[in-house]
Amino acid sequence: MNVKHILLLGASLESDNKGVNALGVGAITLLNNNYKNAKISLLCVGEQTTHEKELTISGEIVKVKLCYFTKHEILKSLKEAYLYKYFGVTSKLEVSELIQSSDIVFDINEGDSFSDIYGSRRIIRHFTDSKLILSWKKTLVFLPQTLGPFDTVIGKFLGAHILKRLHKLYVRDIKAFDFLDKIGVKKELSIDMAVYMNPKEIPVEVKPNTVGINVSGLMYLNRYKSLDGKYNNYPVFLKQLVERILKEGYEVMLIPHTYNSISPNVEDDLEGTRKFVKDNPDLASKISFIDQDYSAQELKYVISKTVFFMGSRMHSCIAALSTSVPTIGLSYSYKFEGTFKMFKQQELVFDVNHLKEDNLDELINKILVAISLKKEIKSVLLKENMREQLSLENRDKE
Repeated sequence: MNVKHILLLGASLESDNKGVNALGVGAITLLNNNYKNAKISLLCVGEQTTHEKELTISGEIVKVKLCYFTKHEILKSLKEAYLYKYFGVTSKLEVSELIQSSDIVFDINEGDSFSDIYGSRRIIRHFTDSKLILSWKKTLVFLPQTLGPFDTVIGKFLGAHILKRLHKLYVRDIKAFDFLDKIGVKKELSIDMAVYMNPKEIPVEVKPNTVGINVSGLMYLNRYKSLDGKYNNYPVFLKQLVERILKEGYEVMLIPHTYNSISPNVEDDLEGTRKFVKDNPDLASKISFIDQDYSAQELKYVISKTVFFMGSRMHSCIAALSTSVPTIGLSYSYKFEGTFKMFKQQELVFDVNHLKEDNLDELINKILVAISLKKEIKSVLLKENMREQLSLENRDKE
């Protein structure tokens, strides 16, 4: 296949969620490496506008075109696709012309949004995006992502309808294997796209012997009524953890990963970090923390300079694992398991849902044991990070 123009869906380079941005940059890095001379465009949902963004990939500047269209425009394009298919009516919409100009389309579905776990609206939106591409008879490939669960009737129907029509499907964990086997869809297990994102050096001091901790705003601020009581002991756990790590002679740096320093949302990591510092004035002078906006690539650089890392945002953990930093996943979701398993680190995923005060010591002791084994863990990660990069150009001929 002679690929001159690639269209990427379900990705972002301008989100407050640095993990979503890491997926986007990682996917673009992989596509750029596989299709050296192809132009890359992103189809994004938002107020209609188009602009270019420059990324630094392996020391080179790569220009990417960001094309935003409203949901209404996307639905109108779906209508145009059917008019073209059955009546030969020529398309007029910019979004239709963008799709038609592409040679192949890749979709990452925000990493885990092709599922009904977030409600029917989200899977309907992603179904519509995929259906639009297929209606224009374009080759559609799902890049490595978490699929499912599909627990509702509509989720199962929409999921199966698209998955059966893909040119190629990559998944980053085995959770959906039973569903995919049941509907007869071939799949290939591969690594999360954020692994391919290169760090970008910035002038931030990370002291020697620093343990990095990603404070989850979701858990520390605990503002969702639906999660009432689930994370009540997370602030206590975090305080005791920092105290014990400092006592062991390490430096501590708090590193947010989903945040906006100007307009924080209800689960903003930086706001959670600032609150932790305010709540614990006795620790404030003994630790450091990231207190301004950085890109996903820049945060990956900071994380790569730590000797050990703990994260509650999965892509903060991937930033560490993919740069061979020994890492613990302080997990609130099953999606951590598959990623850590790909690095042979599945034993370092600790569930922090419903923490109880009487078992905090036990968990912190396990963490300290892991930190003491950081050299052994790092040697395993160095070997795992020598794996070959996913080859897409050869696979699209299958």
